[in-house]
Amino acid sequence: MEKVSTGGQRFLALDALRGIAALWVVYFHIYGGLGYLAVDFFLVLSGFILAHRYLYGAKSSTPLEFINHRIARLYPLHLYTLLMFVAVHWWLYAVMPDFPDGALFTFVQNLTMTHSIGLNPQGLTWNYPSWSISVEFWVNVLFIFVITRNTRSGVLFLAGTLGVVVLFMQHGHLNTHVENYFGFLNSGLLRGMSSFVLGILAYRVYLFYRDDPRVGQCAAWLELTCLALVLGIIWSRTGRSMGMDVFVPYLALLMVAIFAFEQGWLSRGLRKLAYLGEISYSVYLNHLVVLMLVRHFAKQNAWDKPVVLGLTLLIVVIYSHFTHRYLEIPLGKQARRGLEWLTTKPQREV
Repeated sequence: MEKVSTGGQRFLALDALRGIAALWVVYFHIYGGLGYLAVDFFLVLSGFILAHRYLYGAKSSTPLEFINHRIARLYPLHLYTLLMFVAVHWWLYAVMPDFPDGALFTFVQNLTMTHSIGLNPQGLTWNYPSWSISVEFWVNVLFIFVITRNTRSGVLFLAGTLGVVVLFMQHGHLNTHVENYFGFLNSGLLRGMSSFVLGILAYRVYLFYRDDPRVGQCAAWLELTCLALVLGIIWSRTGRSMGMDVFVPYLALLMVAIFAFEQGWLSRGLRKLAYLGEISYSVYLNHLVVLMLVRHFAKQNAWDKPVVLGLTLLIVVIYSHFTHRYLEIPLGKQARRGLEWLTTKPQREV
């Protein structure tokens, strides 16, 4: 869930798409549907932005610096929302949740962001949307040690496609995260790796065509084509066509690369919604607690009514504005300074 900003450059249309995708996840947890595919979009976008910043950025980073940055970006809000989930669950039910893999065991996993790497294959736990944060962090660690500018695009495409094929053969679609294949390969990690490397390819496509005048000439049609494909997958995905969602990471690759140019009227209009992208990490991690509270206080026959959805989205956005501004940003800065101090202290003492 990386902020789409680096090196003075802002991809505002991508920010907006990320915010819309986060709200789609909220909708999914009320009504069901395809909102789980927003995670694949997030991971493609993460690959795009981290390639922009760390593979092709002007300033290089060591693996330790990179990992420090990722911890500072992801962990403070993850920890806060985990503790909020514990507090709200206790307040509502006067008991801690019970999980097949064990409450204490899975809580420690959440504390260490190891809760979606195959150690608890019997189901999601605690603030369960954060499963993808665990995946993103460990995929990011793999990225900084394995992938370089010299890694061939064909290798990345084959790696991403192999992951998608395994997911399809084992599960039939992408709505999987805790299962372990062949006794060791976690489906969530595989799903994250596949989408992430396709995101790196999206950035390479963007770089290749960035100065091509034909992009501006075709931008509006390309953006509308992406929108039509998204709507087509949403409308066609019922029962027998469920497996069509395996094409979503490739569609996300195209969307991220095309909307990054911001040369079509659709992407230029989306720029006005960029703030949704700024708070999207907070929206994503906050929304489960808000849903728990709304579901508790809403009348039973009114929970899934449109007015409750609207109220829920409004509460999530307002709450996330404050957690983003007063927790996510300042705690992230403090965590980065603290980690930099800890990792450079031995060098200063020598």
